[in-house]
Amino acid sequence: MLVKKIVESMKLKKLLIFLIYGVQIGFILGLVRAIKIISSQNYFSYKLHRLIFFSLIDSINRGIIYSLITIVLLILLIKIIIFIWTKLFSPFFEFKITRKKNLTPLIKGFYFGILLTYWIFHLLKLFLSPQHNIRPFLTQSLIISCLLLLGLLHEKINFRLLKSKILYFTKSAGIKKMGVGVLSFYILINLFSIGQKVLNPPSGPNVLLIVADALRADHLGCYGYDRPTSPQIDKFANESVVFEKAMSNAPWTKPSLGTVFTSLYPHEHQALYWMDNLNTAYITLAEVFSEMNYTTFAVQANPVLTKKYNFQQGFKHYNELILKTGEEVTAKFNTWLEKNKSRPFFAYLHFMDSHLPYNAPDEFKAMFEPEALDSQITSLHGAYQIRILNEIGLSSEDKQHLINLYDAEVRYFDWHFGKIVDNLKKLKILNKTIVILTADHGEEFWEHNGIEHGHTLYNEVLQVPLIIKFSSKFPTKRIKSFVHLIDLFPTILNMTRIDKDLFLRGRNLTPVILNDSPINDESYFEGILAGAEKKAVIKDGWKLIENTGLKNKEAFNFLGGLEIFKYSEQERGFELYDINNDFSEKFNLINEYPQVATNLKKRLLAFRTNYYVLPRQDQTKLKEKLDDLRSLGYIK
Repeated sequence: MLVKKIVESMKLKKLLIFLIYGVQIGFILGLVRAIKIISSQNYFSYKLHRLIFFSLIDSINRGIIYSLITIVLLILLIKIIIFIWTKLFSPFFEFKITRKKNLTPLIKGFYFGILLTYWIFHLLKLFLSPQHNIRPFLTQSLIISCLLLLGLLHEKINFRLLKSKILYFTKSAGIKKMGVGVLSFYILINLFSIGQKVLNPPSGPNVLLIVADALRADHLGCYGYDRPTSPQIDKFANESVVFEKAMSNAPWTKPSLGTVFTSLYPHEHQALYWMDNLNTAYITLAEVFSEMNYTTFAVQANPVLTKKYNFQQGFKHYNELILKTGEEVTAKFNTWLEKNKSRPFFAYLHFMDSHLPYNAPDEFKAMFEPEALDSQITSLHGAYQIRILNEIGLSSEDKQHLINLYDAEVRYFDWHFGKIVDNLKKLKILNKTIVILTADHGEEFWEHNGIEHGHTLYNEVLQVPLIIKFSSKFPTKRIKSFVHLIDLFPTILNMTRIDKDLFLRGRNLTPVILNDSPINDESYFEGILAGAEKKAVIKDGWKLIENTGLKNKEAFNFLGGLEIFKYSEQERGFELYDINNDFSEKFNLINEYPQVATNLKKRLLAFRTNYYVLPRQDQTKLKEKLDDLRSLGYIK
């Protein structure tokens, strides 16, 4: 009733004037935002003209909508305040201002109070914060100082003259023509956008990229595991292309997915260390699909891949269900799919179930541990806890209990993977959808005396499942060649018949799939999260790991001041493995094959010095990143 009274009491003409101003302000703000996005993401350089156009429309529409909502809420708020003051307080208070001089001291005091409070608060914040970023503080202080100056000059401003000039300006014929022109332009670009989407749909197949966090390939039946962890995935693999030696280019999530989305190495796309953001200057896979008029959709549950780290680039819908279960991720996608099945899409799903803490429902745990083992591990809260327990010492029962919990999570993910495939069949779009199942990295279970991931470059952490089903085009086969996640981007573009002149490091795997063409297996690995930095290269079945002995200042030490549990600095040196015959990397052959090692060292040196890197972007604030790492259990 109150809102109705307020609206009815307002003059329609004034309301329309305010709304028109809101449209103009929103248009300008949206245009500024669009220019910022388009220039920062190099769309002109890559000739992504449709994406430029869509970004422009989306930014302007958002600006206008937000501006109108803000103005309406502001008007309602003012009216509510006036109503409350008139009805409740004005009978008891007398407040009159007869001259401007009576008002000026109030304004000066108000502005000065705001400025002083702001400065004190932020100076304390800068002093106490371990990450001193003075630039935003200075920028905001400049804006507030200008407001203070405006308040101090209040007495000298002739508001009547100013109001008359503004009214004359806004009512002039030129402004009216400009307003009509802007409105016409706005309507036309929206109509053109609708026409593009309706009349020019993409002709390629749908693409569904499913990533299971920390899923080891060798814990799936289709990769030789003897426990029943993956009946749905195994069934899917029997009708798909299975890459037996697919490798992630990094041992933890952020650099690995950055490489998947850009087909660049971690130092190039810059999402390398724990506070880094994905560089917006490079084009992502989702941006290419947006350019081609695909609907782009994501549901992801990992806190290090959120919008604040720029991983939403190119996605029209980027849903963040942080640390939610596979059931929730699957439900979100299947609900969206039922409404969008008729339109070509690129969708990305990221499941967190096989990542620590391993906490599958009891019925799945019972499949792998029907009777409780004598283990000191009763519950897990994340990596922090398990790393400390590992340092203290775990019994064989403890280790088997952890593997049981992990396998239960794999089976839980497998269940929901089957639900997704079944829904594609039910909606009759499986045959026109490329379904790709992979992982961002593997998981270590004491193969090299460690647990979890992020601190080594051994194969148990780098090998991932890679299974591709494209019913109408690809045969059912298994490929033994080494391939890498950096190859996914160009392969997906080729499968969908998208031809774009982009700078990509990966190779198109389609000839390998269709014609058994030989493949150059050379690839590089980097991106240590915890401990000293390492680099690695694979070439012709040989793998060289360089232990640099260096810990980058941006690499995060998970366990803080607990010195006994810290990762020790590695000695400088190299490890050489014949991974065709020793995939588990048990025998270091660095002394037996010096010539092989020398050749690989040269390649690794060239990789470290020759790639092109743009200037680093601003990093995510320390507090926000700490919150994300706490949610994963890496720190307390």
